[in-house]
Amino acid sequence: MNNGVVSRGAEKTLGVIGIIFNLLTIALLVIGILSFDSVQNTTEFQDFEQEILNDSTFASPQDAQAFLDTFISSFSIIGWIIVALLAISTILAILAIANLRNNRNPKAAGVLFIIAGLFAGLLSLTSILFYIAAIMCFVRKGTKRDDYSSGHDDFNGRNEDVKLKEEQRIREEERIRQEERLRQEELRRQNDTTNNNPLHKDDDTYRPL
Repeated sequence: MNNGVVSRGAEKTLGVIGIIFNLLTIALLVIGILSFDSVQNTTEFQDFEQEILNDSTFASPQDAQAFLDTFISSFSIIGWIIVALLAISTILAILAIANLRNNRNPKAAGVLFIIAGLFAGLLSLTSILFYIAAIMCFVRKGTKRDDYSSGHDDFNGRNEDVKLKEEQRIREEERIRQEERLRQEELRRQNDTTNNNPLHKDDDTYRPL
């Protein structure tokens, strides 16, 4: 039964999809980092190294070799940094979804989604999903709850009006009955006065000629 709470299923779905993308990217990066040593021994990578060494944009073969050494040594470091950032993004997204449970704190969830999107790569597909979920958290307010409350208040207001009108009607009827009683009492007093007046009694001894 609808208790007036806005459903946050769309935000949760976007958050879950973003988390799945994060986890897939993390898995691919970890596999790539762990298998990088074996990749260096492949013919394709050796051809890549040779192309770099023969590149005319470098001033000397020593500069080309220095670039290669820097690339190889920094690949693992950069890879693990990206993995860490994506892991933080995933944790923040999970916390955001937890804040959406029972519509507990959608604003806090929106903030967490934004931060998760920043850690996921600013404008990556995952971050865009998180940003959309955050916007929905801020924009979609508790309209159903508000409408319910408003309708409930209107219903109570109508009931109060009905009660007030009923009380006014009862008072008016009581006033009319009171006036009617007063008129009847006045008529009775007038009748009693007339009956007790000797000038108006039938006198058998008096007969007109």
